[in-house]
Amino acid sequence: MTFPKKKIIFVTSTRADFGKLKSLINIVKNRKEFSVYIVITGMHVIPKFGNTYREVKKTFKTKIIKFKNQSLNDRLEIILTKTSEKFSRIVKKINPDLIIIHGDRVEALSAALVGSLNHILTAHIEGGEVSGTIDDTIRHAVTKLSHVHFVGSEIAKKRVNRMGEISKNIFNIGSPDIDVIINKKLPDITNVKRRYGIKYNDYAIFLWHPVTSKIENLKNDTNRILKFIKTLNKNFIIIYPNNDPGSNLIIESYKKINNKKFKLLKNMRFEYFLSLLKNAKYILGNSSSAIYEAPMLNTPAINIGDRQYKRINSKMIKNINIKDLSEKKIYNFVKNYKPIKENLYGHGNSDKKFLKILLKKNFWDIAKQKFFSDLS
Repeated sequence: MTFPKKKIIFVTSTRADFGKLKSLINIVKNRKEFSVYIVITGMHVIPKFGNTYREVKKTFKTKIIKFKNQSLNDRLEIILTKTSEKFSRIVKKINPDLIIIHGDRVEALSAALVGSLNHILTAHIEGGEVSGTIDDTIRHAVTKLSHVHFVGSEIAKKRVNRMGEISKNIFNIGSPDIDVIINKKLPDITNVKRRYGIKYNDYAIFLWHPVTSKIENLKNDTNRILKFIKTLNKNFIIIYPNNDPGSNLIIESYKKINNKKFKLLKNMRFEYFLSLLKNAKYILGNSSSAIYEAPMLNTPAINIGDRQYKRINSKMIKNINIKDLSEKKIYNFVKNYKPIKENLYGHGNSDKKFLKILLKKNFWDIAKQKFFSDLS
């Protein structure tokens, strides 16, 4: 070992970011060079969304700290304040050498603030992405507060560099959830269906999240899409949204569903979801799962609206405006769907690239004082 043992905190607040962080946690948790802590908050500890913190605790037996950071209907800035205050106490107690956060959640922003203001090395997973909503604002703010950037693609790497981040501190490791798809045997679909009470042979998946800048349209848009998929007369697995403001409006609409062809689930374990997605006829909605995981699993993806419209374009994804939804468009896309090997987000070795970087002594010498890097 070329450096003293380092304490690392991973922060997870949703089922989605846990899926991204899982392989990275797994590869470092038993290394003698590191002492790993997992901080759980956000959506994970809200009963309405299934208390998914249980999956984190079941998966990892390492040092786990859980705290509630919000009450029902709290605004994002209130959640930011509560998270920052509670995470600050945790950081003061542990005194970590590295904080690792993912994506574009307000919890990631809180952790980045605490790390930056306390001069603690902070690493951001999958910065540099664009989707076209308020998520971009949060994600880019996290990038500017973080010292190290583990991005998912070359395009993202260029964006982070153009934001003034020092190029030697930007590492393209790919998207870590691809590790699970490529390297881990997914649960048998028969067992997945049995576990979640799914009786359909053929089905599609519907995943719909709030667009926080367009809350005034959310209820009508949700009901409009539910009415549309009902006309398709197909089996649908409908999974609860994330806990962004407006999620309660979506859930209220879901609770009114009375249709034997719709199966409603609060959440799923990540690997079980991947198996379900792999065997689905297609995925419909506005989830990033349609952008990252579906193409890798050769599942047709129909993206509705503008929550993800700025993401990387792919022939394996069909983008449709809510007003332009039609059975014909979906049928033609699925019928003529041809998988393409694109590997836009890596080759399933993000965890190995991540570990290799952390094992270098000069990684731990990265300056905590940030400077803007002007492009020549």
